[in-house]
Amino acid sequence: MRVEDEYAEPVARSLLVLRALTHRRSGGIVAAPTTSLPEDLGGVRNWDYRFCWLRDAALSLEALLAHGHVDAAVSWREWLLRAIAGDPARLQIMYTITGDRNLPERELVHLPGYESSLPVRIGNGASTQYQAD
Repeated sequence: MRVEDEYAEPVARSLLVLRALTHRRSGGIVAAPTTSLPEDLGGVRNWDYRFCWLRDAALSLEALLAHGHVDAAVSWREWLLRAIAGDPARLQIMYTITGDRNLPERELVHLPGYESSLPVRIGNGASTQYQAD
């Protein structure tokens, strides 16, 4: 895909971020490298996004492929086939960066949270949800 000169640097930086979110060995792509950053300071909607959402990863791959990063798509396809192997009824909306299914959500009560926003969470209970968006 050709990018106009005025957008070349922001596009290159965006692609760099997408590559940085990609696990080199497994091919999984995390939605974000963060956990428990609050939607609103002091709020309780603080989630762990250090997982690979199938939908989000597919959108990231679309951008990477448009700019010639075929290797990322090949790696992610291999990750995907490992992650979803088995019973189709057990398909999840997200997996760990290595393709594991077990993402139990826990609160780390001993941590203060960003700008004192609680709770601090690891894992993500949304892994068992059905989402069709």
